[in-house]
Amino acid sequence: MIFKKKLYIKGMDLKQNNNRRMISLIAPLAIGFSLCACGSDNVAGGGPSGTEAGNAITAQILIADAPAANARIKLVEHNSLDGQGYTATTDSNGFVSIEHVAIGNYTMEASLNESALALQIPVDVKDTVSDVTLGQQNLQKSVFIGGSIADFIDDTTESLKNMNGFVKFRGLDHSTAITNGKFQVFGLPAGHLNMVFIPAETVDTVKVSVETDAGDSITTLKPKTPEPEKETLVIDDFEDGDFYHNLAKEYTNFMFGGGQWAIMNDPAVVNVDSVPGSFKITPVATYTPFGGSPFTAIIQDDGNGGKEVHCTIEFPDTSVYKQASMIMKVDIGNAGSAYDLSPVDTIAFDTWGQGTVYFAILDITQTDIDPTLGGAAYTIGKAPIELTEEKKKYKFALADILPDEEKRKKVSTIGISFRYNTEIHFDNLEFIGNNLLNIWKRQ
Repeated sequence: MIFKKKLYIKGMDLKQNNNRRMISLIAPLAIGFSLCACGSDNVAGGGPSGTEAGNAITAQILIADAPAANARIKLVEHNSLDGQGYTATTDSNGFVSIEHVAIGNYTMEASLNESALALQIPVDVKDTVSDVTLGQQNLQKSVFIGGSIADFIDDTTESLKNMNGFVKFRGLDHSTAITNGKFQVFGLPAGHLNMVFIPAETVDTVKVSVETDAGDSITTLKPKTPEPEKETLVIDDFEDGDFYHNLAKEYTNFMFGGGQWAIMNDPAVVNVDSVPGSFKITPVATYTPFGGSPFTAIIQDDGNGGKEVHCTIEFPDTSVYKQASMIMKVDIGNAGSAYDLSPVDTIAFDTWGQGTVYFAILDITQTDIDPTLGGAAYTIGKAPIELTEEKKKYKFALADILPDEEKRKKVSTIGISFRYNTEIHFDNLEFIGNNLLNIWKRQ
């Protein structure tokens, strides 16, 4: 959307045309009418005798390419501020015809449903005998403009900022009162709008030109304050080959489980061929002495001199254990604690492989849960991912997965959950937002 603005002070011409003309609505094949343009000296006629031909402006008004019956039509001289002109209503097929229009430049406005839908079309009438065919025209969502005068003009004097008066639109039948510098105008047609602020106390006026799109709601023309550039914090790229995320050693009690990666599965049996309910993970993950973790076994060379998580997961026989589930997860901070992720706008990571997985967000501090659901009971948000063979970066807006702001303030764990046989590659987990280290510093 592009805004253009000009300021006109002192003596703007507000001459208004009080001529009001009547129109006739006719079907496309109707003939034999004569019309008087009341309030004008011009009389236009037409009919089968052909003694004096008359012009006509015709159009078909549509809603999503279907006829718009009973749409309100207004034809106003394009520089007029009084909103007076020719009026009509479309027939059951959306057709309208306005006859015997005086030479000049006009704006045709159509509206429907209490002006929720509208359009405007420039019309140039060059003579009194040639028809102007506008063809099919689709109504669009109307535009709202309103707020404080100070947000639309450069002049900051108190008399203008707090003025009483009117706002009008050239070539359109729209006006509203301005009270203490505030105004609201609904139902405007999208496109170029010439808005004029008219103070009640003085002859000074202010003109503002606005370019609008369908459905716009415009409350200011002042440039918006740019948002601070987002920062990216790499939570883990697995280059160190251990089972802690990059911030764990500085910001968590990592020796007691803070910031750890792990694989959790239900049932809790892995790589035991003799047990029907056992998962199979390749490469085989086993615990090592002195606090080692089986997670390190699935941190593999990525073939480009770096590291990534790569493994295959085979689920147990579902006829034996139908609710089997598994999650590859990392704790945000200390084990058993939840953290405020409000600074995070987006969570991003690379993943690819074969199968369907879910990006999951958990709060393990919840107490009111269904214990029969196992680890899944702690999931507060998730999004499906259909893995592709090619490496792909995914970005999830945190507010989309957790629309409830309070839930975004209590997150303990994030991860990838599995319900089916899967081969997965995973790398470069990132938080994107502002002041991201506050997640841990404020804890």
